Amino acid sequence: MTLFNVVAKNLKHNFKHYFLYVASMTFSILIYFIFVSLQHNEQITKLIDRGDKVGPALFASSFILLLFVSVFIWYSNSFFIKKRKQEIGLYSLLGVRKKAIGKMIFYENFLLSTIALIVGIVIGELFSMLFSMILVKLMGFSFLVQFSLNITAVIQTFIIFLIITFFTSLQGYYIMYRFQLIDLFQARNKGQSIVKPSVIITLLSIVFISISYWMLWNAADSKDWSDHFGRNLLITLGMMVVGSYFLFHSLSGFFVQLLQNNKTIYYKWKNLLTFTQLKNRLKSNAVMLTTISVLNAVTLIAFGFAYTLYYNTLGTMEEFIPYSYQYEIASKEMDEQITNTIRNNKQHEIIFDDTFDYIMAKGNADSLEEIPGGYSYYDNQFAVMSETAYNKLAKQLKREQISSLKENETIIVNKNFIGSQDENENNGKPISLPITNKEIHLVVANSKTESLFNNDTVHPATLIVSNTIYEKLKNEYSIITSHIFKIENEKDSAPLTLKLWEIIESYVDPADDRLLSLYSFSDSYSEAQSVYGLLIFISGFLGLVFLSATGSIIYFKILTEAEEDRKRYTTLKKVGMNRREIKRVIAKQYMIFFLLPLIVGIAHSCIMLSSLSKIMDINFITPVVISTIIYSVLYGCYYIMTLITSNRLVNA
Repeated sequence: MTLFNVVAKNLKHNFKHYFLYVASMTFSILIYFIFVSLQHNEQITKLIDRGDKVGPALFASSFILLLFVSVFIWYSNSFFIKKRKQEIGLYSLLGVRKKAIGKMIFYENFLLSTIALIVGIVIGELFSMLFSMILVKLMGFSFLVQFSLNITAVIQTFIIFLIITFFTSLQGYYIMYRFQLIDLFQARNKGQSIVKPSVIITLLSIVFISISYWMLWNAADSKDWSDHFGRNLLITLGMMVVGSYFLFHSLSGFFVQLLQNNKTIYYKWKNLLTFTQLKNRLKSNAVMLTTISVLNAVTLIAFGFAYTLYYNTLGTMEEFIPYSYQYEIASKEMDEQITNTIRNNKQHEIIFDDTFDYIMAKGNADSLEEIPGGYSYYDNQFAVMSETAYNKLAKQLKREQISSLKENETIIVNKNFIGSQDENENNGKPISLPITNKEIHLVVANSKTESLFNNDTVHPATLIVSNTIYEKLKNEYSIITSHIFKIENEKDSAPLTLKLWEIIESYVDPADDRLLSLYSFSDSYSEAQSVYGLLIFISGFLGLVFLSATGSIIYFKILTEAEEDRKRYTTLKKVGMNRREIKRVIAKQYMIFFLLPLIVGIAHSCIMLSSLSKIMDINFITPVVISTIIYSVLYGCYYIMTLITSNRLVNA
């Protein structure tokens, strides 16, 4: 019998043990192939007309996915090698040479990985059109994607994963050279010493997690966070991860010990068996459980954040884009033509139609607190508006109007997507605006966090000044007149917007450097939906891969330990314990292994998303709850699958 025949027989008889490993790797390859296919899909890039955003986003995601999958495949392969140490030792005891055993392991792993690679690419190619249509739909476009064979994606995926397969196969080849024969036979027989959880580490776990949660919860209102964001985030996340490790190392074992000390609970037959090894195994698997909880948290944060932005797209746009249309009046003819086009469109009735004046002034505001995305990034350049003009806009937008300002007072109006700044932090601080041979000195009387211009109208912040001061300033600066419209069903006004763009472009003189622009709600909404749709697509599919990996890692680990415990359960059956009782013991023990890192991951993600919610002033509750429920259900499927497989293994 040749070596290849031995490999073929092994795969045939043991494929059920490798199924989840192959399935997880196939799924990872499939998702990677989909990202690469979309990255090189000309239909998608031409349709979206934002290849500069879509291409790099998909490339970055595929790169992150590739790194993660490489580590996961290496980690998974290590589990299977450990599981087969006794089998490998038996081959060696029967006289098979180390080189032949190494080749056998190499060929087996290479064949399994190649099968996963081919199946992943084939399935990915078959479903690439479906995923392309999902992406197009999420980004708010109506377009039928045509099926096309993406040769570039096939070649790229095949080469990359063939290289990964080669190195993981080498990992198996050299196992005979890394271990002595006695180590191979004793791989499953290493007992776990009885340990007591450390009180100090238990307390440190509580302290580290509590401090990290407190820092994140107060980040939105902390000046130290705005001054040292990177440092504080690194410290907070570090404490959270270390605290999680200590939790699994000692805190969880400490709770198990408390339950053991309760004789009423502990001396129940099933609980006695459940708690016997649980405390030690929680500690020995602390690194793995910490990794799983962190991956759970990352997945929930990424998908929860992306889904929140997508879920709140309309509400967010209405806050930042107050008007359906805004443009600067460059000529009377153009203004009349645009106005008539909007008025004659019966599908979108006009809610209000108005104009307002403002000037752009470069002032000195060095004493003000810097606001992310605010005036400090625009060389202290402000849009300046009179209080009369502001009150007219406030009335149209149904906002609170301001009472008369003193001559030396100003109100700052600004709205930043990064977060709503403290409205009172700049009150009482000076601003000066230059005019001929002198400066006008103003004091900030109040601040407002709202939008007065459509989002991309290049205005970082607006100063509302008294009518008297505005009259002085407009003699020094050019007056800009904006025409604004608010219409019904503005979200669906893309056809009307296209007509208005045609009008504006007809007035652009090729010899004139000035570019006439139209700032519309429909354009901004479409762009936001496409960006958020791309974000939710990427985070969703990366989340599925992370879920597959985390569930598989626990599955591999539990099955390894279940096989080691087979003799113990056989003994229990001999002393009278029936199969149903053993199944309940297994279910209880495994539930803790699955449930604990999920709970910790959900807790970490909730505190992170709550902090983001306060910073961005967006309601995260509904989308985050939906995301968490979906993730938990999918995660629970791995628990059920692990329970069924383990029960067959130890309770046959």
